[in-house]
Amino acid sequence: MEGTIEVYTGEEVTVEHVKALGDGGARFDISVDDGREWRVNVSREGDTEIVTSWRDGTLADLDVPEWMGDVTARLARV
Repeated sequence: MEGTIEVYTGEEVTVEHVKALGDGGARFDISVDDGREWRVNVSREGDTEIVTSWRDGTLADLDVPEWMGDVTARLARV
């Protein structure tokens, strides 16, 4: 799944598939228009691991937004 998703806060979230993982999961880049971006591993079972995050292209330790669980749950079903 790639493209734009509107989450319940009204924000538009862009999802880009990066690669398949050896355990059957996948890695995605998830970003919003305000410059925040997360690289996320989603397992086949739906478990999520934040690999890294950026703000405006610079590594940053970002909080995980409440809507992230909804987005990764959608990704796990695909």
